[in-house]
Amino acid sequence: MKTLCLLLAIAVWPNVASQAPTVADKNAPSKITIANQDEPGERLTVAGRVVATDGVTPLAGASVYVYHTDVKGYYSPGANDNRNPRLRGYMRTDAQGRYEFSTIKPGSYPNSRVPAHIHYVVTAAGFNERIFEIVFEGDPFITENTRREASNEWGGFSLRRLEKDDRGVFRCTQDVKLRR
Repeated sequence: MKTLCLLLAIAVWPNVASQAPTVADKNAPSKITIANQDEPGERLTVAGRVVATDGVTPLAGASVYVYHTDVKGYYSPGANDNRNPRLRGYMRTDAQGRYEFSTIKPGSYPNSRVPAHIHYVVTAAGFNERIFEIVFEGDPFITENTRREASNEWGGFSLRRLEKDDRGVFRCTQDVKLRR
């Protein structure tokens, strides 16, 4: 039996893709660029704060990991592997709990009705990990279920309104509250 399990593990091993880390390096910056100017798509900047359950106390040094698809809706060329996405970033909040990233507005998955979204994984010492997605107001694939879940402070979705600045860059704010 052990031999059979070992053979199965060896046979499957080459097909197993590694999961990208979901926690930022302890010295990660609070502001990053995920998609440079060569990346096709509309420019987007997301900024926010990570705070404690009271909604006020900033959490300095919290890890913020974000990832999303490219403008065509793919995480990576070929395999489209969301465990190891091409457009991803790692941040640690500053002393006031702030973070910011510049990227492009993601695309919806090809041939689907899934709204364009950005995945978040946020962690801080002494608090529960928070995993959710931000979706954007006006996306034609947002359902009433998505809106309902976004209205729940601890739900899996956050509905954000995008506004263009004077340079034509979309901007939104995404504050994140963590609980113990």
